Amino acid sequence: LKQEALLANPLLDFERLLLIRRGVGQLGLPANWQSNSSLPMTGYDNQLCVLSSVRTEGKLTPLFQPRGGRFVGDVDLCFDGSKMLFSMPGDNGRWQVFEMNSDGSDLRELALIHEPDVDNYDACYLPDGRIMFASTRCIQGIHCVGGGNTVANLCIMDADGSNIRQL
Repeated sequence: LKQEALLANPLLDFERLLLIRRGVGQLGLPANWQSNSSLPMTGYDNQLCVLSSVRTEGKLTPLFQPRGGRFVGDVDLCFDGSKMLFSMPGDNGRWQVFEMNSDGSDLRELALIHEPDVDNYDACYLPDGRIMFASTRCIQGIHCVGGGNTVANLCIMDADGSNIRQL
């Protein structure tokens, strides 16, 4: 009866749900004063999946699994559902924002801020086509923990990728 009542909600009237499947004990969530920069970058059994039918008979289909046990998270689906943004460690060993089509094709790392000590993560699409994301390019730490945790500021990349500015 509880499931029937929940699924009767018109806001849950859809056929597919994008989700992250993670291994037991691998939530990948930083403490509330921390950011992705404080998470281990590898050691995860995780993948982006699509649940077809949100009912009990639903089928879980893997869409993307990062190589090397890398973390994948901070997923944001585009307004029209055609593509998504997510965070994972890039080849430069720092957190980066990736984009891919919602069918799992055309994976690419966004050309954001690629400095040796800068992390970029937790991006979202804005209605006008720009992309907002968190970046540690300000190089600040949290004083109450001795500066040991990195602080991120919000940045915006223009829709055509030509300009990035910090808010």
